[in-house]
Amino acid sequence: MASRNPSRPERPATLERKASVLEAALACFAKNGVDGTTIQDIQRAANCSIGSLYHHFGSKDGIAEELFIDGIQNLNHGMLAKLRRCKNGEESVKAVVGQYCDWSMRNKDLARCLHSRDIEFSGEARARLKEIHRDYIGAIYAWFAPFVECGEVRVLPVDAYVPLISGPIQEYVRRWLSGHHPNPPAKVKTLFADAAWNAVKG
Repeated sequence: MASRNPSRPERPATLERKASVLEAALACFAKNGVDGTTIQDIQRAANCSIGSLYHHFGSKDGIAEELFIDGIQNLNHGMLAKLRRCKNGEESVKAVVGQYCDWSMRNKDLARCLHSRDIEFSGEARARLKEIHRDYIGAIYAWFAPFVECGEVRVLPVDAYVPLISGPIQEYVRRWLSGHHPNPPAKVKTLFADAAWNAVKG
């Protein structure tokens, strides 16, 4: 993947071009899968040169990992914005489940990309994802800490909260995206939200 230099912001035209490539790649991946898509498929869909693709992303895998990272950041930012409108622990826990369902339904192809096991991540991408995850989990724990301190949310091993709250609905969404569940997440999100709250309420 092409290296990124955060000290030199990209020009709007460059950002627009990269966004159009990612949009085209997402459509190709949704149709043929990551493994079934070629760099030429993306080039034709994006209506750009192969040279431009290699310049901005380095390879097809570079495009896939950039799309994955953009998707994770979009999901995380939406989740934190949703939480910051909540007033208590119960509302916050249920908002995590509801937001994940709603986002996945609005961004079905991107959600499927986030569940893909076909992306070969570079060391640079893994480092970026680790940093994104660290910052996001830190913000999540900071939000929920007051509810734990006041007893509204149970005191549990720190690593247990995310699997208990998000794990079940993420697995349901993954199976729905792969065609195993006919009912969309919207039909079960209240059920899963109640279950998440019952698992962690004080």
